Amino acid sequence: MEDETRPLPSPEPAEQLGDHPVLRFETSRHPSGATVLHAIGAVDDDTSPDLWGELGIWSEESSDLILDLSGVDFLGTAGLTSLLEARDVIGAEGKRLRVVCGSSRPARRALQVTGAMELFDVQDRLPEGAAASRDVLFGVPDPDVRLDGRPRVHE
Repeated sequence: MEDETRPLPSPEPAEQLGDHPVLRFETSRHPSGATVLHAIGAVDDDTSPDLWGELGIWSEESSDLILDLSGVDFLGTAGLTSLLEARDVIGAEGKRLRVVCGSSRPARRALQVTGAMELFDVQDRLPEGAAASRDVLFGVPDPDVRLDGRPRVHE
């Protein structure tokens, strides 16, 4: 009897430049005054130095930095390593780094599986409106709790 093995599907980034995935960044200012760095694309071996560089640049500009990963379609170990290193450097400078997963299941899953969720100030989403306080961001809900706070019913 022969074992039939099928390769697991690999995640494909949204954009490619030749053989390399593309990671791009956009910035905005949150009403609280924090700088929001939006990462869009794949964070892997090839693009993690870009993430590291952008975090370094923007941490010099702001003492409160929010990394929005909601546009990330792949977050690999190299990206997680860059995040951990950035967290250490930014924290050592007395600055704050928060991470928003938003609707990015790959980013949320990578942080959960590796245990990095516990090492970061991870938020589920950014608050809206100019009245938002600097400390009012919402934590990632438990998997058994819906976003509206009601328990999830498993059938």
